[in-house]
Amino acid sequence: TASYRGGWQLLTPNAGSACTVAGISHGFHGRASNDPWLLLEQGAAGATLRWAGHGLTVERRFSVTDATVHADVRWEAAERSPLLAVEHLALGIELLHPEVVIELPGGRAVEMAEREGPPRAPGDAPRWPELALLDGSRERGDRWPLTRPRSRLACVQDVPEGTARVVNARTGAGVALSWNHEQLPHVWIWHEVRTSGGPWRGMTEMLVIEPASVPHHLGLETAIAEGQAAWAGPGMPYGYRFSITVLRGDG
Repeated sequence: TASYRGGWQLLTPNAGSACTVAGISHGFHGRASNDPWLLLEQGAAGATLRWAGHGLTVERRFSVTDATVHADVRWEAAERSPLLAVEHLALGIELLHPEVVIELPGGRAVEMAEREGPPRAPGDAPRWPELALLDGSRERGDRWPLTRPRSRLACVQDVPEGTARVVNARTGAGVALSWNHEQLPHVWIWHEVRTSGGPWRGMTEMLVIEPASVPHHLGLETAIAEGQAAWAGPGMPYGYRFSITVLRGDG
């Protein structure tokens, strides 16, 4: 956390809290989010990278068409191996000021605690854009002015389709996201507005939108126990396409 640099990372094979699986330690957000990747090829309109670890090989192929960046991601393993996958896309002040709008197609929406969960939304969880908070209250989650301090880590679970839009309420500039929601059926939302201490020093203004394979931040060990982990193995790859389209707006 202290060295977090923003941007767009893939969290795998762990996502969220550090844990131990079959005697092997998995760090916060997984090795692949911080390790160097091998560049296999690059060109004017794309590049392919590879990472290997924990019995998994991951290839990530980027391609650009007009205003859209596509990431085609594929996991393979010689033996059946568990994994989590989260696309961790951090967005900054250009979309947050003076107010940000977060558009999602629905799903049950709950605030998450990093170490306490819950591992899945309760049956009475509200539908997005209403968000159930850990203190028992509720708030509207889809618009937020930068003048109001905030710190939220939330999950919109079981979205009906893999689409999202995040736009500046004044200019319309932003991003439209799309992905295979069968593989990434949940969306984490991490929103910081001058609230959290520690390395953030009460100064951070950032929104992170994260299509995710798992509906909590508790890590791979909990996901396996809850039957929520994805798996790759011989003849059983795991993968998806995640796309980001830039919306230029009118401002």
